[in-house]
Amino acid sequence: MIGTIALGLAAGFCAGNGLPYYVMGSTGDAVGPGPFRPSATANVLSGWVLIVAAGVCWHYTDTQAHRLPTYAAAAAGVLLVGLIHARLWRTDPWGRTRERTLPEGRQA
Repeated sequence: MIGTIALGLAAGFCAGNGLPYYVMGSTGDAVGPGPFRPSATANVLSGWVLIVAAGVCWHYTDTQAHRLPTYAAAAAGVLLVGLIHARLWRTDPWGRTRERTLPEGRQA
C-alpha cells in the first residue's frame, strides 16, 4: 500500500507539473521556471515527458485494492506542485536572467 501511495503521489505531481509546461509551450509561450533555456519547444517536451511519467506511475499503482488512498495521494501531488508553481512560476529560480555584476572598475 505504501508503494501505491508513493506512485499515486508521483503520478499526481508529474501530471500537475507537466500540464502547465505542455500548455504554455503549445501556445508558444517560452516562459517557465524550468532549468532549460526559455523555449516553447522545451516546454512542450518537458510537459510531455512529465505527462508520460505520470501515466507510467499511475499504471503501476494498485488502484483496485487501495482506491481512496491512491486517488487522495494523486490529489495531494497535484496540490503540492500547484503550490510550488504558485510561488515560483513567474520568478527566475535558476538565475538565468539576473544581472551579472562585474568587479569594480570593469565595464561590460
